[in-house]
Amino acid sequence: MTSIDRTAYQGFARMVSGKELVDGSAPAKDEVLWAREKTTTAQHLLALVVWL
Repeated sequence: MTSIDRTAYQGFARMVSGKELVDGSAPAKDEVLWAREKTTTAQHLLALVVWL
């Protein structure tokens, strides 16, 4: 079996560093507003904003 680092699906790190959180990983306000218009539940809103 091919190791995970040699595939297109390398996965995510288990921990996010403070530097990554501060460096602008938040969505823009207009993206959130657009996502609110397109979704009907909080779960769908979260999924769409993460996808953006």
